[in-house]
Order: sequence, then structure tokens, then C-alpha cells
Amino acid sequence: MRKGCFVAFAAMVFFAVSLWAQGLVICPACGREVDEGAAVCGHCKKKLPKAAAEQAKPPAAVEPDKDAVLAKLAAAAVESSAVQARELEERSPEVALHYYLNAMALMRLLPEGTLRPGVGEALLAGRVRVMRFLARGRDQCRRCGGTGRYQVNLGKVDGKSGVRSASGVACPDCKGLGSHAGFREVDKLKTAILQGRDEFERSRMVAGEVRVGRAFMPAALEAMLSNRQRALVMTGMPVPCPACQLTARQSCRACRGTGWVKCDYPGCRQGVLQKERMTGARPERRLNEEQNRRCPKCNGLGEIKCAVCQGSKGVACDKCGGSGLAARCQRCMGSGLMTCTKCRGTGAVKGVLCAECKGEGVILCTTCRGEGARAR
Repeated sequence: MRKGCFVAFAAMVFFAVSLWAQGLVICPACGREVDEGAAVCGHCKKKLPKAAAEQAKPPAAVEPDKDAVLAKLAAAAVESSAVQARELEERSPEVALHYYLNAMALMRLLPEGTLRPGVGEALLAGRVRVMRFLARGRDQCRRCGGTGRYQVNLGKVDGKSGVRSASGVACPDCKGLGSHAGFREVDKLKTAILQGRDEFERSRMVAGEVRVGRAFMPAALEAMLSNRQRALVMTGMPVPCPACQLTARQSCRACRGTGWVKCDYPGCRQGVLQKERMTGARPERRLNEEQNRRCPKCNGLGEIKCAVCQGSKGVACDKCGGSGLAARCQRCMGSGLMTCTKCRGTGAVKGVLCAECKGEGVILCTTCRGEGARAR
């Protein structure tokens, strides 16, 4: 008898649990339906069992924080560009320059404190260091003509041999190197920066990154950007002045980009002062009576450093005023954004999310395309 009652009770419990799993909640004690989610039967006051399906139900998946994911991807992209820049700094400084600029533009996506302390300062210092390295060059020694050997004027001995290089004797000005530390020609500097930009773009495209203005980033990061974030990155990447290409310089017109001009000291002819003796009432040049001596201003070179550019071969760019950057866009005033023309900045059209700005109320400036400056 007791065994039969136990079997019947177990069957009732199994039936109640199965109905619970199907959405119906039946009390196993009294057999009546109870409210879903109730812990105690409202009729017999017995404690209700938990359904097996409910017990085995996995915890709800937690939605990842979009801002945290974006910051993580941006930090990885900044670190990648910075590492590439440091590796290329000595071997290809013209390419390293654009990696530094790319890293600085992507940093604008990061909240404060995301990167290690000092990363921003290191990127700025790296950019300045690379630009200085690119601007440096070697000037041919004016004394020896680049040979590095001492020059002897044998014409003073036999009148016809001219200037000869003395073998085994180093030039006193360049110490036998044939050149001095100087500045690279402005045109060559611009060419190097443009070639570095081309190499940077090719390497980023091969790596599978996508372009956002003049910056490059992983496709996963680009897909998460809003219009405001796109403008932050695009305005953070400098748009070069079309005339000087970030160099902030142009060739000096006074010396035609050479850094040297003809010596203007009175009586100087190719570095030698020539003085004629007076005989009688008028000056005459008599045979073997010419007194030659080295010009004190040019030291016998016949040339002096240009007073306009101080021998650097370049002056501040007229078009950008020496900034190296293109003029700021007058429509967006450099922000790269403008009010959405479809929703007038409200973010919605007739109660529906604006398809043009995705509810942000702003779009990229149609004049500068979000870069904040016009290259032309």
C-alpha cells in the first residue's frame, strides 16, 4: 500500500515538473495550477520544486561594452604604429615619420589614462627627431671641391699649371672628408617625405588596414567609429601644405637653394684681392707688379653664405607661413563636422532615426571631407 502511494506521488511530481517545463506550473502536492515563478503553492501552501530545465538554464550572456572594445582596439593600433616607427627610424626615417603621425591621430580615440604614461610625449619627440634627421644633409667642401685633398695653385709658380690636388695632404677645411654637415635641399626633402608617404600607404594596405582620411586603422576598429570619432582621427592627421609638404620651407630665391652667393667684398675676384700700383697720374697695371692676397670676407673661396637663409638653402614657406600645414577649412572651422542637412541636427526625421547621421545630428564636412583642412 505504502509502496503504491509512493509510486503515485513520484509520478505526480514527474508530471508536474514536465508541465512546468512546458510552461504550466502544477503543484505536485494538490495537483492544482499555480502562478509561474511562484515558490509556494497558493492552495496547499506546499513548497514548489524548481524545474530541471530552469536549474540547467545557462546564465545570460553579458553584452560587451562597446566603448571598452573600441578603446582596446585603438590602443593596440597606436602601439603597433609606434613600434613600426621606432623600428624604421634609423633605416627609413621618411617612412617612420608617417607612422608617428598615424599613431598620434589614433591616440585621439583613447580616453585619458588608457596608455602607459609618457607614450604621447615619446611620439611627439620621435616626430621632431625624424624631421630633424630628414632636414640634415652634407654640403660639398668649397675649399677642395669635394676631393678632400689640399689644393695647391701651381699657376703662381709656372703661370700655366693651375690648381692641383696635393696627394696625401688632407684639406684643412673638411679634414679630408670632402663635405661638411649642412642642410638637405628643400626639393629633395619634399621628395623624401612624399616617397615615405607612398611606402607607408602601401605597407598599411598590404597589412589589411583601411583608410580613414589620411590615417590607417584595422577594419574592426573602423566599423565601430561614429561620425564624431571619425572626425577626431581625420583632423588629428595633418594635411600637408601643397607647396612645402610638411617641411615648412621653400627654396631660398636669393641663393637659388644653394646656400651660397658670390662674395661682395670690394676688389674680390674669386677669393683674391687684386690691387694695382699707381704710376704717374693714372693707375696702371704693370708686368709682375700685381699684389695678390686672400679676401678676408670669403677667406679665398670667392663665395659667402647667403645672408637670407643663413646657408640653410631654404626659408619659411610663403603659402603656409612656415607651419607646413594646409589652410583650415572655413566651412567647419577645422572640426571636420557639420550639422546634418537631412534632420537639421535633431537626429530624427518624423520620429524615425535619421539614416544620414545615424542619430548623431552631425556628418562629416562636405567641403574638406572631415579632414578639417583643404589641401588645394
